[in-house]
Amino acid sequence: MFRSTAVAAIALAALFAAPSASAEEKVQDVYVKESAGRIKATGPGFTLKVNRHGITSTMVEDEFGDPATGNEILRQFSDLTGRTYRPFVCENGTYTITAGTFERFYRYSTMERRPAPYTERFHANFAGQVAPFMGEFDATVTDEAGETLRVLISDLGYEAFTEDGGFRATYPIHGFIVDQQGEIRDRISLLGRFRSGPGGANASYWVEDRGTCHQRADLGWNEPNTDNVVVTGPLLVLPFNAPVITPEK
Repeated sequence: MFRSTAVAAIALAALFAAPSASAEEKVQDVYVKESAGRIKATGPGFTLKVNRHGITSTMVEDEFGDPATGNEILRQFSDLTGRTYRPFVCENGTYTITAGTFERFYRYSTMERRPAPYTERFHANFAGQVAPFMGEFDATVTDEAGETLRVLISDLGYEAFTEDGGFRATYPIHGFIVDQQGEIRDRISLLGRFRSGPGGANASYWVEDRGTCHQRADLGWNEPNTDNVVVTGPLLVLPFNAPVITPEK
């Protein structure tokens, strides 16, 4: 459930954190804390929480991204019912979507292009840099045995140029697949990162996987470097092929 709050006479907060006054303070980005049964994400002007019972979020519109850019908050809603999507492939089952919703809220910070290997198709879908992106995915699924379960996912993003003209991006996707007894059957924990110098020089990118859902797919975009992309169900982490690392859980 999303709640929007417009707050007047409050100084504009920077994206995901106040501007750093020292090296010890957080830089502008998205931050996620996760445990076995809870997820909490914070960003500029929003907080999002996920547990086995559902998703809750709050937004302060005047602090969600930078209103000074003149770019509005974009809102998109998808009804997943009656459509065919890529299933979720996890260690404890394969889950096919039967119904649900996917809500997205984002604001562009700039319309400048991202460096390679970001593709033309991705630029067409997101014409500017999202700072931030907040998505709430809530779906009913069935496994191979016909059992009905629920998928609850936080899908986030933050993109920005660095002080030296480079580019950085963070794309966390976290969630739970919950059975009818309220037990977590599988856990999604994917964190995509991109870092480069000016003009995309010395670009490095990877996906950290701490969950039980491991999946790759050809996006069908007919563009180079998009035939083995890390995904979870219909959601992608980075929009191009990337190595996966598995930190200690």
